[in-house]
Amino acid sequence: MKQPKILINALVLVACDLAAMGAAFLATYAVRVRLPYFIPIQPLAEYIAPVLVLMGISVAIFLLQGLYRDVRDLSMLEEYAKIIKSLTYAFLFALALTFFLKLYERSRVLVVMFWATSVLFLLAARFAYYRILRRLRARGWDPMGVVVVGSDKKIKAVCQMLRQYAVLGYHVVSTIVLPQGVSPRSPRWLRRLEKDVFVRYLRREIQGVIVSDTVKNYQHVLEVNELFEEHQIPHRSVTEAFDLIGLQTSATEGLEGLLGQLDEGQIGGGYKVFKRFVDEVIAPTVLLLTAPVWLAVIALIKLDSRGPIFFRQERVGYHGRKFSIYKFRSMHVHAPKYAKTPRGKNDPRITRIGRWLRSTSLDELPQLINVIKGDMSLVGPRPEMPFLVEKYKPIYRYRLLVLPGLTGLWQVSGRTDKPLEENIKYDLYYIKKQSFLLDMVILLRTIPVVLFGRGAY
Repeated sequence: MKQPKILINALVLVACDLAAMGAAFLATYAVRVRLPYFIPIQPLAEYIAPVLVLMGISVAIFLLQGLYRDVRDLSMLEEYAKIIKSLTYAFLFALALTFFLKLYERSRVLVVMFWATSVLFLLAARFAYYRILRRLRARGWDPMGVVVVGSDKKIKAVCQMLRQYAVLGYHVVSTIVLPQGVSPRSPRWLRRLEKDVFVRYLRREIQGVIVSDTVKNYQHVLEVNELFEEHQIPHRSVTEAFDLIGLQTSATEGLEGLLGQLDEGQIGGGYKVFKRFVDEVIAPTVLLLTAPVWLAVIALIKLDSRGPIFFRQERVGYHGRKFSIYKFRSMHVHAPKYAKTPRGKNDPRITRIGRWLRSTSLDELPQLINVIKGDMSLVGPRPEMPFLVEKYKPIYRYRLLVLPGLTGLWQVSGRTDKPLEENIKYDLYYIKKQSFLLDMVILLRTIPVVLFGRGAY
């Protein structure tokens, strides 16, 4: 029964979006024809076909951006930001199409007004749709069965939150307390997961899993998530119950030292959405502007030593997710892939061109691809290799609460000249104090650090 309901919800949303855009165009056209300071525009009938094409393009981009998925959050900031971004892409694509087809006579003022009006109408339509949907879910319509996995304390917090916010429509079918000191892949726990998760998912008794545990139990959380991925079961990891609804809270465990009462819920949703938007604008722009540098570096690497141009290495990122980081190769091919980072300029592993690349940080330029993919952000803690993360002290694992960055606070404060312990303190300070202003300061301070190669080997 669940799949038909998801399809119905998606179709209703498509209809709402099309109706909102249609109404937006009619309203825009009615205003535009009455503006006294612009030349008259073509009759309404001449715009019907282009507008229908634009609406089709918009729906296709919305689909690619996941805007027709089953949403169960109270905070819709990310959803609204995606709508604005996707609609902008659709209009830019449509403008490029009109230029290619030489349809210059269409009113550009009308197009800009239509974009702004569409944003307002679509956001209003979505807001109304989700308000109605939440009221229906609060009355028991369209429940989503889930299994909550984690520590006993976190499970209770999640269940209490889901009962408090019945409008989300979650129904806790079962709970599983994660083992302490025993791998989730052990036969006993695999049997428990088989019974309460895998079989129930195949029978459609549940539609997903919520994993909630402390960062201290990071290794078990990671293993459980890997098991769910292997069995293709939808799952969501949260560090606090409040992550489920996008609210902020200061209720955390007692933490030692620097972090005080930090938890991921205190990192504002609006800030995270805006930061991602900035990443998606700046990273592709820098990549295009530095294209000649890429070509020069590629040629120098091939002339200097044998081996591939790019170096790939597995790193640990947000919430313990592993990803491949990209760099220009700066070492000889026989160098161990996961050896410790060089601490001097005369390390024999580094090639001649590699020394220059590392001193100027040009070897890290391909990480713009990681930023575009969403594995990394422009600013954040550096992603570490898996074997180093496994040795983390519990408090160090709070670095995994945010996306890793291309640059960060410790990189602009001395970089590898400082001991690892000191660098991690800078990362934890950034996580606690992060803001858009701090990100801009770090990006600006990165420029002289890169130009003068301070602390880079």
